Amino acid sequence: MNKKINIVVAGDSSFSWYLVNELKNEVTGRLYFVLEDKEQAIEASLLENVIAITGDITDTDVLDQLDLAECHTVVIGSKEERANIMAALYAKNEGAQNVYARVFEEKVSNLLKSLGVTPIITASTAASFSAVNSLQPSVARIVNLTEDNFSMVEIEADQYADLIGHRLGNLHSEHLHVIAIQNNHNIFLGYNHKVEVGSKLIAIYDKQIKGKIHQEIRQIINLVSKLSKG
Repeated sequence: MNKKINIVVAGDSSFSWYLVNELKNEVTGRLYFVLEDKEQAIEASLLENVIAITGDITDTDVLDQLDLAECHTVVIGSKEERANIMAALYAKNEGAQNVYARVFEEKVSNLLKSLGVTPIITASTAASFSAVNSLQPSVARIVNLTEDNFSMVEIEADQYADLIGHRLGNLHSEHLHVIAIQNNHNIFLGYNHKVEVGSKLIAIYDKQIKGKIHQEIRQIINLVSKLSKG
């Protein structure tokens, strides 16, 4: 008989919704989804096997409803870094086994790790596929990603000089998302990290555009150029 595993996902973001949708048919125990907006919580409650709770993710009265000490994994994934950190630290203090906080700056990572919280640094909300893979080891084992729909590619930044100097968080289009930058042997995931001469870009793309990656990158170049002028 499989052990019951309870998981909490808290905070509204495309990352959180993606994660809940991947987990809803895999979790053997309860899957809680905490959302501040009542209408969003109602929408989430319609998902199979999801227990939606309405409330602020930093409200301890809301978090105390989740039986945190009995939770195998807690993922705080809102769009607000400070709120994510506060909620994650509370969950850890209350006894949750594995706690993850979505953050946007690399500088807070070591602090969180020292307090027993694993940081998830996402380049953009569109990079959810990569972010879920970074939830190791507890969630990654129970999430069955639909990898048949996606593939990864390394791109030499020097082949696309117009990308030099642009932030990682802006390098995405509808079907291709750059999720990391490699400089020498170092890999950077932070939203604000910039492409340098000699960088390699690690990207995930929808397999339906295979053979059209160059065109997709040109679209990204056009988008970041407009951002720079704006």
